Amino acid sequence: MIKFLDLARQNSEITSDVERKFAQIHHNTSYIDGPQVAEFEAEFAAYLSARRVIGVGSGTDALRLALIAAGIGAGDEVITVPSTFIATAAAIIQAGATPSFVDIDPMMGTMDPRALASYLEAGRFRSKNGPRAIVPVHLYGLPAAMNEIGEIAKQFRLAVIEDACQAHGARIFSAGRWKMAGAIGEAGCFSFYPGKNLGAWGEAGAVATNDEGIAERVLRLRNHGRMSHFAHQDCGYNARLDTIQAAVLSAKLKRLDAWNARRREIADTYRHLLIDCDLQTPNHLDDVESSYHLFVIRSQRRDAIRQALLENQIECGIHYPVPLHLQPALRSLGYNAGDFPVSENWSDSILSLPIHPHMQDADVTQVVKTIRSCLEPKASTPIVGNPVSTGEASFARG
Repeated sequence: MIKFLDLARQNSEITSDVERKFAQIHHNTSYIDGPQVAEFEAEFAAYLSARRVIGVGSGTDALRLALIAAGIGAGDEVITVPSTFIATAAAIIQAGATPSFVDIDPMMGTMDPRALASYLEAGRFRSKNGPRAIVPVHLYGLPAAMNEIGEIAKQFRLAVIEDACQAHGARIFSAGRWKMAGAIGEAGCFSFYPGKNLGAWGEAGAVATNDEGIAERVLRLRNHGRMSHFAHQDCGYNARLDTIQAAVLSAKLKRLDAWNARRREIADTYRHLLIDCDLQTPNHLDDVESSYHLFVIRSQRRDAIRQALLENQIECGIHYPVPLHLQPALRSLGYNAGDFPVSENWSDSILSLPIHPHMQDADVTQVVKTIRSCLEPKASTPIVGNPVSTGEASFARG
C-alpha cells in the first residue's frame, strides 16, 4: 500500500529527541505551562521572523482567539472563502462575528483578490457593522495573494488574519524579500494537527503576530483571561498548548525545512510526469513557495482516478468535497448553490494525491502510472491490485 501520509516513519526520526524532553517533563511534572512551551514559542517565532508566537490548544483556537484579540466580535463581518475546512468559518462565528464569502481564483484555489475587491466596492454587506477583517486561507500549503489582499485591506481599513493552518514553511516574496506565510498580516494562525507538515502528537496550534497588543490578549485568553493565578481580566478559555505537544513540535521544527524540501521535490516530479495528462496540477509561481501540505490535482474524471488509485491500494483524499456555503452547519448564512461557482467546481474536481517527506520515488512513479492507466487505458498496461475498502486520507483537517 502507498500511504497518503506516513507518520510512523516521521516519528522514528524524532523519537530520541522527544524521549529526552519527555523525561524532563515527567521528572518536573510540568505538564501545564512547562518551560518547553516557551522554548517552542521562541523557536517558532524565530523561524517565522515574527515578534511573538503564542501556543494554543488547536488551529481552531488560534483562529478564534486571534480574531477576538484583534477586536472582532458581535455585529462584525469577516470575509473568507468557501474552499477551506469548516474551522475557518466556525472560528469567526465563535468569535461572535458573521462570516461572508468571496470566491477563489480559478487557477490557484485561494482567495481571488478581484472577487474580494468587487464585494467590498459593492457595499452590500451581511452584518450591521460591515467587514472588519479578512481571513485569507493558505490552502494546501499555497499562500494566498497576500500582496494584493494586503493592499485591498489597507484601502478598506480591514485587519488581515491569516489562516496558515496548512502552510508551515510556505513563503511569499513581498517588498523585496521573502516572508513566511502566517507572519504577514496582523496575526497568523497555525494548526499542529498530527497530519500537518509540522504536527504534534495530538491537538495543538499557535498564533504568530508582530502586534504586542494582540499577543498579550491571546496570551490571556488562552488561559482563562488570567493576569495572575486568581485575577482574570477577560472571560477567557482553556486553550493552552500542552507541554508534551510543545516538546514534540520543537523536535519536528528542526526538520521542517528538510521535510518541506522533499515535499517540493515530489511535487515537481508529479508535475513533470503528469504534464501531458488531461488534468490540472498545482501552479508553480516564482514569487510564492508552497509547503505542499497537499498535492491536489483537478480533473473532470476525478471519481474514476480516485477509484483506480484505491483499487491499486494507493491512499488519496478529497479536500474538500463540500464548500462551506453549502454545509448544513452554515445554512443560516443564506447562501445557495451557484453563489460561488469556482469553489463549487473545485469541490467537484479535486483529488489529493499522496505526498509526504518519506515517500519513495518508486511510489510517486506508481501513483502516476495508475493515473495514466485510468486516463489513457489503451496506451498503458493496467496495474493489477487488490481492491481496498478504505484508503481515504483524513489528515488535513483543522
